[in-house]
Amino acid sequence: MYSLAAHRFMFLTILLAFVSRSKAANAPSILMQDICKETAKSHGSYDDCVSALELDPTADSADINKLAKISLQLGISNTADTRNYIKKLLKNATPESQETLNTCLSSYVAATASFKSALSELGEDPLSANYDSLVAGDDVQACEDEMARNKAQIPGIITRNNYGKLYSAIAFVVTNHLPQIS
Repeated sequence: MYSLAAHRFMFLTILLAFVSRSKAANAPSILMQDICKETAKSHGSYDDCVSALELDPTADSADINKLAKISLQLGISNTADTRNYIKKLLKNATPESQETLNTCLSSYVAATASFKSALSELGEDPLSANYDSLVAGDDVQACEDEMARNKAQIPGIITRNNYGKLYSAIAFVVTNHLPQIS
């Protein structure tokens, strides 16, 4: 006969095994872990990188080529969304903030174009895709620099700039690991 303590022990053991298995199932792939560790060295945090990539449910099972495509598509989506956000802000902008918003709008048009260019280059010229991934972050940085220059406090743009630079950093790291085509 089992004692109450033995039943509790068995229950806790089974519960712990279940919890550890579910956590292991939710852990990012080794490739995502490696990419995000490297990304965190230059920008953001490891957790931000994993969270960003996990916006695409296929990222965890992706190989390096698919992960490059995913990271660039997420960058395009993010910068295009920010571009639209800035357009809405411009409709009700004060004269003082119009110059900053127009510069940021131009920066995000360029960032979206850089991500799109990188995506189109993946299969033919990974080195150019890598460069354009980096340029997308420079484009976002131009918006941030304009805001600092004008001491602009525009709601939402600072956070969006951080995400734009994060997607650029992720895409740069991923595309840097693509095999080079000779």
